[in-house]
Amino acid sequence: MKLLVVDDEKAMANAIRDNLEFEGYQVACAYGGQQALDALLGEKHALVILDVMMPDTDGFEVLSEMRNRGDRTPVIFLTARSAEADKLRGLGLGADDYVVKPFSILELVARVKAVLNRTAPGSEIQTLQLGNVQIDFSKLTVESNGSTEELGRYEADILQLLAAEPGRVFSRDEIMDAIWGTEAFPSNRTIDNHIVKLRQKIEPDPKTPKYLLSIYGKGYKLMKRKGL
Repeated sequence: MKLLVVDDEKAMANAIRDNLEFEGYQVACAYGGQQALDALLGEKHALVILDVMMPDTDGFEVLSEMRNRGDRTPVIFLTARSAEADKLRGLGLGADDYVVKPFSILELVARVKAVLNRTAPGSEIQTLQLGNVQIDFSKLTVESNGSTEELGRYEADILQLLAAEPGRVFSRDEIMDAIWGTEAFPSNRTIDNHIVKLRQKIEPDPKTPKYLLSIYGKGYKLMKRKGL
């Protein structure tokens, strides 16, 4: 599994590469936006860690060009910018995550693992039908009775994970490892809160769920139903 790190600060790019190689990944570096685009044309990568602020072609431009080419390689933005507008712009262009400098290398590794887990080939389900509720994972929307509601990124990831194996019970630890990565530290309460929000969006009666079920002492499962 090969990753591409893109940052015009060579010391930063090389340090990230070294740490990811320690985790067992194959890692290449590009030291500018155009160099990154050339690398992506020449070889397939499982993930791109992409700096935003680069002098030749910034990260937003690189990602926009990637998506225009039809390149759906997952992207984690890496940047000193913390403004909400910048985060929304990056996510709107199709980024999968956003890490603000300065950052912990453990945090970055955890986010890399989480993105790779949820974008692994064969694991993606683009749409899901639950009764009269239509979920579109690419648009992060839930449609029901003519109304559309936004689906949070983690809500979508959890639902997508459960939908990949309907009827299987996933423990909270399995969900946390798959979505957040093994180095992240969300609590069981974090999972439960996302489940509550999901039920409010996909269940006819969230207090009496028929799709997204709790299995006492074990975890959660998505029921097998027609159209799933």
